[in-house]
Amino acid sequence: MKKLIKWISLTALTLLIQSLILIFTGIKTNLFFLLIFLFIVDYYFPKEQKKNISPNEVYPLIFFAFIGFIEDLGQEIIGPSIISKSITGYLLIKITNQFFFTWSPPFKGIIIFIFTLLDEFISMVIVMSFFNLDFEHFVLLKEIFIRALINVPLGLFISWGRP
Repeated sequence: MKKLIKWISLTALTLLIQSLILIFTGIKTNLFFLLIFLFIVDYYFPKEQKKNISPNEVYPLIFFAFIGFIEDLGQEIIGPSIISKSITGYLLIKITNQFFFTWSPPFKGIIIFIFTLLDEFISMVIVMSFFNLDFEHFVLLKEIFIRALINVPLGLFISWGRP
């Protein structure tokens, strides 16, 4: 129960911080992906290891869909972020299970950068394909690249001292 309250409060805090950054600077960030990254680090690399219990993949996927739903509520289009957060989170789980050694900070930075790009790309392709919204491609790529660059130092900071 304590973990549930922890993750709900972190989700609300992330939503608040992301909204404040958007209001005061006009920069749209993707801090929800960092919340997914933090969840995976916390879930698959707990401080206290439990004997003979392997982590389940269902709980993280439910959390990723919940995060995507919260993000979709802000976009007023339900679906793209749920799909993109679930896909990128699932792929990140698979990488975490395959490379269970201690990650170096450059490797973590590259993973955060690539998966933020992937998350944004999936979401934008869904929006452009199914909802017939059109974007200027160069501006869109520049925004996605900036969001990924913003996430790298923040992601390294929140996962400092963890695998």
